[in-house]
Amino acid sequence: MRKLYQAHKFRERQRIRRKKYERKILNRQARLLSVAKLPIKMAKVKDTEAILGRFSIKVIPPRDLRTLENTEECLNFFRDMRDPRNRVESPTTNYVSMDLSDIVTIDYATISILTAISDDLKANGVILSGNFPKDQACKNFIAESGFLSHMYFGNKKGEKAKHSDLIFFEKGSGKLSERDSIKIGELIKGAVEYLTGKKKHHQQLRTVILEICGNAIEHASTKDRQWLLGVKLENEKVQFTIADVGKGILDTLHRKYTKILGDLFNSRSDHEVLARAFVQKYGSSTKEVNRNKGLPAIKEASENGTIVNLVAITNNVVLNFGNPALSRTLSKGAPRFRGTFYQWEINKDCIS
Repeated sequence: MRKLYQAHKFRERQRIRRKKYERKILNRQARLLSVAKLPIKMAKVKDTEAILGRFSIKVIPPRDLRTLENTEECLNFFRDMRDPRNRVESPTTNYVSMDLSDIVTIDYATISILTAISDDLKANGVILSGNFPKDQACKNFIAESGFLSHMYFGNKKGEKAKHSDLIFFEKGSGKLSERDSIKIGELIKGAVEYLTGKKKHHQQLRTVILEICGNAIEHASTKDRQWLLGVKLENEKVQFTIADVGKGILDTLHRKYTKILGDLFNSRSDHEVLARAFVQKYGSSTKEVNRNKGLPAIKEASENGTIVNLVAITNNVVLNFGNPALSRTLSKGAPRFRGTFYQWEINKDCIS
């Protein structure tokens, strides 16, 4: 014979049954998420299947992951990394996953850009997940660069690399602060000491870096207007990189209508337009009086030998100041780099 329950007893019985059911569902979800190797966070049960289904989406880089040598394929990879359609989404955590297992070569430019992308993803609440390359040399290079600390491996965050004596990064956001200036000055003194044995200032190089960082902030459209400065010590030279993942220079140039017509009439390619920006043929989209003066200063530093082998990548252009014949506008339909990347070197001759 069925028991008859008073109203309050019935509600209590239903509450207990509901709690048991919820615990059962959450335990099931935890098992599923552990199979997917995701950090276990209590997303809604109805999202679980979507999470597991979409987690199979992995962004695949080219085997040759050198930005300067294999530019278009690398830019395609960077674009896919930032594409929201390649993210795994849940109510609590968003992921983008990349599969590095098959890469056979990678350069410092790629590490710099990936680090800048990772910082921007993190600022927007997106976690970067990935794996190790099978190639031991690539694995060692990525580990020594410190990039592993930007990634999750399964449900664990990559360990911070031991302090490298060869690779350094400094980052900033928004307006350049006095603290930023001090950190940049210390990096430069370290680079000069590496080349000459004497730790001292190099004002011209400092000016170049501050101008590039200032332009990175101007042309950025990221959440915090971020920039990333990298330094890599090599044999008898020091390599510098600066990356931002904002709009890029071409997309923020202010060209008067007459100049646009002139460029069209003269059939100037985008890399020729960008080269003209470095001699101040156009204004900045901000229309500030003090801006767009940094680009000519950067070009002058390359021409007078303060820096060498300067390359800039922005939007659909590769501009090579050391060898202009290698400057080019990427083919129509090729991926664009949403941001600006600079790389250059200094050696003893630059300092003397």
